[in-house]
Amino acid sequence: MIILLDFIVRGKQGSFIRITLDEIFGFPTTTSHFGGYDVKGSTEIKSGSYYVNGEVWFSTGDTYEFYNQIVRCYTELDGTAIFCSTEENLKFEVKFYNRGQVVIEGCFQEFAHEDNELKFEFESNQSFFVETLDGLKKVVNQYGGLKGVRSD
Repeated sequence: MIILLDFIVRGKQGSFIRITLDEIFGFPTTTSHFGGYDVKGSTEIKSGSYYVNGEVWFSTGDTYEFYNQIVRCYTELDGTAIFCSTEENLKFEVKFYNRGQVVIEGCFQEFAHEDNELKFEFESNQSFFVETLDGLKKVVNQYGGLKGVRSD
């Protein structure tokens, strides 16, 4: 039985970004030059009336760095966490403000050669991020940091 890992960033009014790790390459012996392991994944984005479901390539190292940024921002209620896929077809920023307000904005472009892009922005708050942190922590616990799970 294959258990897919994912993490979700939720916003108000049902908005969200979900990133699923569909296929991991090299685990556990061969790491990516991007850090961690290469991932073929998928993303779902819902922002207002707009919805997209597409493929993304990233590394578990990207997820590890995003997790550390989110932990810092969540704890300090300040700062910006950035997630950017390897091919830069998905990029979003999570901006925390001092009263628990959060704004998520970014863009997704399924194919670089086509001028078809979803730009999105939605509001959230700190209370939504317990679920986000939990999902990210599961990914980090499974695949490790920038060096993967190797001990060298």
